[in-house]
Amino acid sequence: MKQLYYTITTLEPLILTQQSDDPNMYETMEYIRGSIIQGLFAQNYLLIKKLKKADSEFTRLIVRGGCYFSNAYPVSNNRTFFPTPKSLVREKYNPEIVHDLLNVPTKEQNKSMASITAIESDNVYSLTIRKEIRLHGQINDSKRISEEGILFNYQSISEGVTFLGHLTIENDLDVEIIKEIIPTRKEIRIGRSSTSEYGKVRFDWVSENQKGETAHKGDVILTLLSDTIIYNDDGFSTLDLKFIGDYLMGSNIISSISRKDRIEGFLNIWKLRKPSENVYAAGSSFKLDKLPDNAEQLLNYGLGERTHEGFGQITFSLQDPKVLNYALRKDEHPTTNEQFVIPDLTLSILKSACFQRQKEIVTKKALEDADKTKPGITNHLIGKLNSMLQIRESRVTNLELLRKPAKDQLRKSHYENQSLFEHLIAISDGSRSLCSHSFPVEGQIIDLSGSIPELTQLYFEQYFNQLRRNNKNKDERHERR
Repeated sequence: MKQLYYTITTLEPLILTQQSDDPNMYETMEYIRGSIIQGLFAQNYLLIKKLKKADSEFTRLIVRGGCYFSNAYPVSNNRTFFPTPKSLVREKYNPEIVHDLLNVPTKEQNKSMASITAIESDNVYSLTIRKEIRLHGQINDSKRISEEGILFNYQSISEGVTFLGHLTIENDLDVEIIKEIIPTRKEIRIGRSSTSEYGKVRFDWVSENQKGETAHKGDVILTLLSDTIIYNDDGFSTLDLKFIGDYLMGSNIISSISRKDRIEGFLNIWKLRKPSENVYAAGSSFKLDKLPDNAEQLLNYGLGERTHEGFGQITFSLQDPKVLNYALRKDEHPTTNEQFVIPDLTLSILKSACFQRQKEIVTKKALEDADKTKPGITNHLIGKLNSMLQIRESRVTNLELLRKPAKDQLRKSHYENQSLFEHLIAISDGSRSLCSHSFPVEGQIIDLSGSIPELTQLYFEQYFNQLRRNNKNKDERHERR
């Protein structure tokens, strides 16, 4: 038996689909299932052998368990992040304190943890994987055009994220065969929509990983690193604890904190779904009275059924029965150094939203400025100014060419601490800004300086219209007197 370790690094956004409550959103998992890795090796085996159907070697290695394909988990700062044990909770009002409910109950109000974490000694490190959401339109396959009004979102893992996994090979003679199927540094495509703008990754073989030490005496905690399928005596998947004990030789379950789930797969070559199974979700934890006699076999080959597809991965070294509390820390280094690139469609939507916000700000400012202008000017002059300030290239020149009576009327009217004439000049030549023209988004700046002329025109329209309304209100008040 030999274990080969590999890394997968995303070169494009990666979609690892999972069930979602929103029919218009395809959410992504934060780790790569072993079944995806199995399919990857199956596909590449047929390609390099130039086969249209499986041969006996393919069946032995890929299908019948000659090779066990583990899940691949995200790596950051030399730490591998696994699904967070369900027994870990953090205090609501002291979120940096984490309790392991398998070891000691707590009366403190608590809340859930991040979905993936790394545990080292008495520290728990949380990691937030950077993700993107992109909007897409449904394509009519027969016409090859977008279906009008049918939109959905893809959530994806950003490029630059690295995952670590391993293969367990029963026969050492198969090592070179496996390495030839996918050579190191090979660029391949996986996940959903991998034929278009998603799913390009780099595969690398790496040196053996160091396993954590497992206690041999006293209580131990078995933690599920992947979803685990347990069969009952009739051959059906079950969530009855007593059947897990059948897989653990010489040890008994003292207590457990687990979550149940249901999974189903899809066999692409047959275009059919695999039978759904009841599973113990990854992160479920079981405290045992001692280390099982078959612990080494469980660690190498997994617990339960369909373990060669990545189900049933376990560890006895992630949680320590002697550690009652942990300190929660955030991983210090980002998972990717790549600059985030905003997709063109998203950028267009953001620019439109920001411009609408600019217009709202400018309109509000124009109305407020008009109300602060005292005394008002005649409607005749308002109409003249509104007409002459339509052409942005000659606004300042037209104001300077006004006749003396019009200029005198503007200089007698004031906005705050300056005359109305000075105020109109400042708006026209841009020396007074109406609003911000740059918006920071994900470390980038959306520049809308090109909208200044249109916003200036909007300001004058709203400003002069409000001056007219103020004059009308003033005349109506005089008539009532």
